[in-house]
Amino acid sequence: EIRNENRFEQYDVNIDLPSPLVPRSLRFGIPERIGAAGQVLSPLDEDHVARLVPDLCRSGVKSVAIGFLHSYRNPEHEQRTRDIVMSKTSELEITLSSEVAPEMREFERISTACANAYVQPLMSNHLRSLDKLLREDGFNCPLFLMLSGGGITTLETAVRFPVRLVESGPAGGAIFSSYIANLLGLSEVLSYDMGGTTAKICLIDEGQPQTSRSFEVAREYRFLKGSGIPLKIPVIEMVEIGAGGGSIANVDAMNRISVGPE
Repeated sequence: EIRNENRFEQYDVNIDLPSPLVPRSLRFGIPERIGAAGQVLSPLDEDHVARLVPDLCRSGVKSVAIGFLHSYRNPEHEQRTRDIVMSKTSELEITLSSEVAPEMREFERISTACANAYVQPLMSNHLRSLDKLLREDGFNCPLFLMLSGGGITTLETAVRFPVRLVESGPAGGAIFSSYIANLLGLSEVLSYDMGGTTAKICLIDEGQPQTSRSFEVAREYRFLKGSGIPLKIPVIEMVEIGAGGGSIANVDAMNRISVGPE
């Protein structure tokens, strides 16, 4: 809830911040500490972890995100915590911050882990059901999915890290645009991808779409950087406007033309 203390609207005393994906009642501290160099400063309290598992199950939790300080340097405590939880129950999906976003900066890393855990039960069920149906229909070829950074991944990896599929559809459009641009011998191109509610633009520079190592979802203020939930994942850089194929053009009360979703 403290986030990284940056205010995207410095003088707005009524600023709205995105609600945390995990309510305070379901956040638990574990006695342990890894130093900035990866050294173990305080051992993991394994008994404390084991005592938490029954409480999690009784609370109806389906997925768990595990994030400790400096785990990107030494994931030992996160991995051991996962092992303990898995030894007590097989009903929980588990995300480690050191695996989904092995980078420094605690807030962004754990925010990414929480987002991954948030969508994992739904995406895991959906993807496994899709794979099962395809095989029943005779499709025995490998199944690959597009990533938000423009690459592809296997179903197994997508089930482990579903957060990396965010905005993967538009990313695929940008990759295809760069492919067409290269076929035509064009190095500087604007990719335009219109859907039902939005349109996305991507700059193709020297035949390659622009990329980033971070992304925001669920912004409280659509065009204000910092007002959403940060994700540390590779993404194709795009600009989005709220006008798509299903947008409605009308004249407002002041006789101005307005285009966009109602």
